[in-house]
Amino acid sequence: MKKLLFLVLCLLLFVGACSNDKSSNNDSKSDDNGQKVFKDDTNKKVEIPKDPKRIVVLHPTYVGALVKFDHKPVAVPKFVEQNKVLNDATKGVKRIDNTSIEQVTTQKPDLIITTVQDKNIKKLQKIAPTIAFDSEKSNYKDHTLKLAEVVGEKDKAQQWIKQWDKQMAKDKKALAPVIKGKSISVVQQTPKGTMAFSNHLGRGTEIFYDGYGMKQPEALAKATKDKFATPLSPEKFTEYIGDYAVVATNGNKEADFESTNYWKNLPAVKNNNVIKFDVSETQYNDPISLEKQRDIFYNALKAKK
Repeated sequence: MKKLLFLVLCLLLFVGACSNDKSSNNDSKSDDNGQKVFKDDTNKKVEIPKDPKRIVVLHPTYVGALVKFDHKPVAVPKFVEQNKVLNDATKGVKRIDNTSIEQVTTQKPDLIITTVQDKNIKKLQKIAPTIAFDSEKSNYKDHTLKLAEVVGEKDKAQQWIKQWDKQMAKDKKALAPVIKGKSISVVQQTPKGTMAFSNHLGRGTEIFYDGYGMKQPEALAKATKDKFATPLSPEKFTEYIGDYAVVATNGNKEADFESTNYWKNLPAVKNNNVIKFDVSETQYNDPISLEKQRDIFYNALKAKK
């Protein structure tokens, strides 16, 4: 009898240990009423559905991961129509004005995903559980994992990251003759002027810096240390533009700065180390967008060999 009790006790301890180990590897905690607690980028714990069915996403950055892991939202911001990759990936999904509380309410969401900058968060919270992400706190791998966790697909996200890192390492080795020890800058002509980007704002930055190990010019790295991008005057091109320059365009229109001597006299331009790509095709840093960008930039760099 004592031996039987001892075996039962050991079994209970083993089961308890397994349960604790499993929960310690998960950022959310589940209960028995179909809900779980998720900690978002505001460090707020939000009770959300274990298996949300009607997700409304209010920023394009957070659309691709859900689609990649087979959980299409019921509504996405109209901004996706300006991005071919995400627009194609969300065919049949309702487009809404991401600032319209009425349009969000009409979708009868059981979960809303937005950004920490959203001015309507308190109003959204009255409609459905609302979680907010901050791209200054979460890099592309972080929010890919977190979004997958929201829909119970963390294993798929971990597998995607593993395969992505493997692909990046393979590319880096193949491109070594043209990228090893080289710096690169990503710039774009915007309505507010010329902008140079940080190392984590889509447009290929995650691929060049995190994936391929290329460097930002020192001045650019310093200027974007705590922000997504910095204004760039032509007089500072020599400091901010690296061995390679990536120009994000909108269609085939040439940027104003490309006609200046400041630009034409740059080593990157003289050495034909300028890569152009259309942000209306792809620009965000979700898995679907990154896979498309990888095709574009790998082939562009490979052509420089």
